[in-house]
Amino acid sequence: MEAMILRSGKPFLDRVFSADEQAYCGAKRMKFEHYAARFAAKEAILKALKVRPGRGQRLSGIEVKREASGKPYISLSAECRKAWRVPVKGQIELSVAHEREYAIATVVIVIP
Repeated sequence: MEAMILRSGKPFLDRVFSADEQAYCGAKRMKFEHYAARFAAKEAILKALKVRPGRGQRLSGIEVKREASGKPYISLSAECRKAWRVPVKGQIELSVAHEREYAIATVVIVIP
């Protein structure tokens, strides 16, 4: 992730990460670890939904946020929900872990 960000810069960050994610990760000492964890979460949600982003869709529409307790969660833009047919009542559970060179994320989706 570090190499990709350093090579592609701001255009990559804007395409893949929301402004809030960029602010959060950019403020961290090990910012590339945090970016990698969020990227892993975005990949996990795509795999769980069995979709590929279409042309013009940005991964920044999938945002990793944190509850007051620190628990991470996925927030999908209205555009992503519509394109991927995810009901508003669909529950998305996220688990994320990262350490230096590795990041992993697991997503479970419950659709009523």
